[in-house]
Amino acid sequence: MRPAAGVAVEVLFLAAVLSLGFFLHVGPAFALYVVFAQLVATYLIHCPAHYLVGTALGIRFRRMSLGRTTLARVLPRSMAGLARLLPVLTLSTERGSLAMVSRRRAAAMYASGTMASVLSAVAIALAATPAEPPVYAALAWVVAAAYLLFDAVFSPRSGDLMRARTALRS
Repeated sequence: MRPAAGVAVEVLFLAAVLSLGFFLHVGPAFALYVVFAQLVATYLIHCPAHYLVGTALGIRFRRMSLGRTTLARVLPRSMAGLARLLPVLTLSTERGSLAMVSRRRAAAMYASGTMASVLSAVAIALAATPAEPPVYAALAWVVAAAYLLFDAVFSPRSGDLMRARTALRS
């Protein structure tokens, strides 16, 4: 799929998921919705962040497709098997355009996906903070903190933060 079309589909789907919050703003369904929205947002904002930042920095992309996560290489064996089964959206860069930009620009493009994912979980937790009872907001903050911890542990060893660090060293 063309990258711009894939990004547009992701952003539209994310907007639809987030708009459900206007209808589910009270009760236990809201707590479940917030966790669902955080998980969906962290997944769906990732590639658009790479695409938007990369395009702004002069990096071109070839296609968006389904692939497998690189995190399976560094996850505990019990989790790696499950991770290999889950498809992830991948965005392929044009190697020539990536080679033409500075190391810092390449690193910024790589880091943007992880940063946007973490920020989306935090933004949804912030939006849920006024919820009653407060346990709903607490649940959202637990999910945001867990996602941040997961990325802090695994992304520098196998994901986008590893690629950003490698780009800076090249």
